[in-house]
Amino acid sequence: MMNFPKIMPSTNIRLLHKNWKKVFHGIQAIKSLRAEELTQAAESGNIEDFSRLFLADPSRLNVKDSRGRAAVHQASTKNRVNILLFIHNHSGDLNIQDLNGNTPLHVAIDQDSYDAIKFLMESGVNTNILNNKKQAVIHLATELNKVPVLLVLLQYKDRIDIMQRGDHGRTALHIAAIYDFDECARILVKDFGASLKKACSNGYYPIHDAAKNASSKTMEVFLQYGESIGCSREEMISLFDAEGNLPLHSAVHGGDFKAVELCLKSGAKISTQQFDLSTPVHLACSQGALEIVRLMFNLQPGEKLICLNSTDAQKMTPMHCAAMFDRCDVIQYLIDEGADLNVLDKEKRSPLLLAASRGGWKTVLTLVRNKANINLTDMNRRNILHLLVLNGGHIKEFAEEMERVFGIEADIIQNLLNERDQKGCSPLHYASREGHIVSLENLINLGACINLKNNSNESPLHLAARYGRFNTVKKLLSSERGSFIINESDGEGLTPLHIASRQGHTRVVQLLLNRGSLLHRDHNGRNPLHLAAMSGYTDTMILLNSVHSHLLDQVDKDGNTSLHLATMENKPKAICLLLTLNCKLLYNCMDLSAIDYAIYYKFPEAALAMVTHNTRGAEIMSLRSDKHPCVTLALVASMPRVFESVQDKSITKANCKKDSKSFYIKYNFSCLQCVRIYPEINEKTGDATAISKPIPLPALNVRTK
Repeated sequence: MMNFPKIMPSTNIRLLHKNWKKVFHGIQAIKSLRAEELTQAAESGNIEDFSRLFLADPSRLNVKDSRGRAAVHQASTKNRVNILLFIHNHSGDLNIQDLNGNTPLHVAIDQDSYDAIKFLMESGVNTNILNNKKQAVIHLATELNKVPVLLVLLQYKDRIDIMQRGDHGRTALHIAAIYDFDECARILVKDFGASLKKACSNGYYPIHDAAKNASSKTMEVFLQYGESIGCSREEMISLFDAEGNLPLHSAVHGGDFKAVELCLKSGAKISTQQFDLSTPVHLACSQGALEIVRLMFNLQPGEKLICLNSTDAQKMTPMHCAAMFDRCDVIQYLIDEGADLNVLDKEKRSPLLLAASRGGWKTVLTLVRNKANINLTDMNRRNILHLLVLNGGHIKEFAEEMERVFGIEADIIQNLLNERDQKGCSPLHYASREGHIVSLENLINLGACINLKNNSNESPLHLAARYGRFNTVKKLLSSERGSFIINESDGEGLTPLHIASRQGHTRVVQLLLNRGSLLHRDHNGRNPLHLAAMSGYTDTMILLNSVHSHLLDQVDKDGNTSLHLATMENKPKAICLLLTLNCKLLYNCMDLSAIDYAIYYKFPEAALAMVTHNTRGAEIMSLRSDKHPCVTLALVASMPRVFESVQDKSITKANCKKDSKSFYIKYNFSCLQCVRIYPEINEKTGDATAISKPIPLPALNVRTK
């Protein structure tokens, strides 16, 4: 007979597990404590304690703290060469990285531990390891501006890749250029032999980075070194980056006066164009750097006229660039230096038109005061007023300035006010479309014609109605000719009331009705209710019906009612509303009802709205059509899901509990019946032989086939 071990009670098992857990955590705590002791010994440089702790457990040498640093990192930080030597002699890893990817050499450089740096370099550590910031040791020393560290590393320059790429493919020389660390740059180029013609991943040479970041001291280092090796300043200053920028372009971008001056004195030409044909003068004018523009013209007066007339890829001159960004002080300076006020760019915009299109009001006034040509138009034939209105300009202030400069010349103002662009729109059209009520009032006060039509035969009131500009519509109707324009039609025969109804702008519709808008029809014979129904705007439909209920059953030229049109556009809410308003179920000129269109276009939403309507559903189901035997069979064939909903509505349950004696379920099969009479067909001849009674429940017969 076998003796099985006695099973321990579950309570004892849990207790044992708990005790072992404590023991495990205790062991881990002891290990952590011993590792901490090792780290502290490394920091203090106590070789006896470090040796004792290491020999007790050699594996602790690579144990890391919360920052991922091992004992070798701490020794490097505190410049403890004796500890580093011990670790090296016991095959410790001198290239181990912490959580930030830093090696012992990285942290030694960071803490200026020169002796540690020398030892690590002599021990043959890897100098090309990148930390998490993509910095090798040479990048880190340069970025921290550690000149003494660089001098230490210089003793081992054969083991350092001076052209190693870091973040964005930048070398240490790029970093020195960015931060203007001129001493670092001098050591890198003269002693390490770093190349000035190594581009980063973005296509920039160190000299471009220096110019772009206003590092004038470092630029001087580069230029002097270039001369010392036989590369002239002119050659250095003529290097293009990936975007076609010269150092002068980059210096202007950086906005540093000294860097620009250095480039100019080194032979850079202000008329030199980059790939987009813009010169440094273009860039300075765009930035509003007036002092830099003055500097360029003063140092190179012979290039001034060339630059003033030079154009970029968009055919823009420096005047255009200044106008685009509303640099009015630069504009005035360029005018004083002889720039052309009326030169045109690729889109036929003068500086005045360009400033207006970009909202540069100070520049607009400056150019007007200098008598710029105000009659010019752009490629869309828009004049200064068009552009001022489109960009929220100050029409009144502009008109007053014109009067001060040009005197009282009413013809000029009137021509501008009513001049039409390529689309036939006047400034008043755009003021109405955008809802700029102040501009609208100013234009009307100046004498703008309010019934001028565009190429689509639309007046400003039509545009205001289309975009729902209530206050604009109100202002136009309150003008002297308001009563004459309220019922004007556009190219499609649409009045403002038609347009506002089609767009669902109920407040505008109410305003037009209150002001006496007539119920004309458009060229398709449609009234405002037709258009509101087509767009599905039920609030507008309710308003129109409440004021003019006779619109409900009116038909267009094709005999379509509002219900037909709402169905064609698949607007179920509009359909429900029309049926609730008790519209007639009429047939159009093609002898089609609204449900026929829902079935033809297979619009389940429109069909569902009609056949499941609470009060009109049965009436719609009984409609006849030449396109199909009956609505029931058409729905079964094309939209069975819709017919399922019809059947669901045919089930009526008693309003009481199911276990009540009064409970019942009533099924209405009328939806399955087709009211049309079917002839009996002779199978041999195919002729109708007799007229029989309607086939009972034909939908069921169809399903059983």
